[in-house]
Amino acid sequence: MRIKKIILSIIVLYLIWILYSYFASKEEVVQKKDLITYKGFGWYGYLADDEINEKSIEKIKELEGNTVNINVYYEYSLENKSFILLSNLTKIKEKIELIHGNRLKVFLSPFVNLVGRHYIYAGAVTEPENFLKEAKNISIKLAQLAEKNNVEMYAVWNELGLVFVQLPNSVDLTNSWLQDVKEQVRKVYKGVLTTKEGVQLDLYENYNFSGYDCIGVTFYPFTDSFAKDPYTNITYRGVKNLGEYEEIVKEKFKKLINLKGKFNSSCIILGEIGIDVVGNKFIGNDEESNKIRAMAYEIVLRDGFTKIDGFFFNRFEHEDGGSEELDRIFQIYFKW
Repeated sequence: MRIKKIILSIIVLYLIWILYSYFASKEEVVQKKDLITYKGFGWYGYLADDEINEKSIEKIKELEGNTVNINVYYEYSLENKSFILLSNLTKIKEKIELIHGNRLKVFLSPFVNLVGRHYIYAGAVTEPENFLKEAKNISIKLAQLAEKNNVEMYAVWNELGLVFVQLPNSVDLTNSWLQDVKEQVRKVYKGVLTTKEGVQLDLYENYNFSGYDCIGVTFYPFTDSFAKDPYTNITYRGVKNLGEYEEIVKEKFKKLINLKGKFNSSCIILGEIGIDVVGNKFIGNDEESNKIRAMAYEIVLRDGFTKIDGFFFNRFEHEDGGSEELDRIFQIYFKW
């Protein structure tokens, strides 16, 4: 009888050990998967109507992504001092439903260019009062749309601080707007609230991110390398080589981590990641560009792994700058 009890005790202990090992391994997997909270992609075309489709969704899932960034597009008229909505909000809602239907999260953000021009941030807005007032109204309305459609994360604007870069009080204007809009948006939106301020020109180091859940930036680091897009004839800035690019990436990450601690933020979001120029070459969709892009994206993921909470890449489909090598890189890092 005693031997039977001993054997039974051993069996029970063995079963307990098996169960413990099973749940411990499950917990370890969960922890690993949480190393990157937002594994994101976006289709950053100028118009949003065809921004996200079922083919894009399948590709994102194949790459282990879990979040999709949707931009709502506007233009701003300097002449009329008014915004023009370009996106179809009904289709935006349909895209949100499509993303949620595929068990992915949504990151929503407004995006504005100047009428007839590519960028708005070049300091063209010299009379900011009306711009800021209307931008605030737009941000609040889109926050209401985000709340109604269960959007998981919302950025109040895209690169607001670069709009007034020529004005001596541009940082003060940005900080005042960010804090004012944050308070108003908090009244209508309960999800994760963030920003999409550019790392360009290093203005973000002086911004007040107090009260935002995440510090969010668009991530196009550059120095003094220039090249034109041969299709649009627009000049872009970038880096001399990928070695220099990695140095800048590491520097930006250190600064973002410091800001995270300073403002007691819960996460850091790279709201749109891209690379435009390397060694005075425009990074387009040719084979060489795709190789460079893959190496640049891997630098961001490698140096940001366990430090950055959200990555949103602007090129991932093969017909738009993606590649098999880039697929492999995403699948390696995003599986965690």
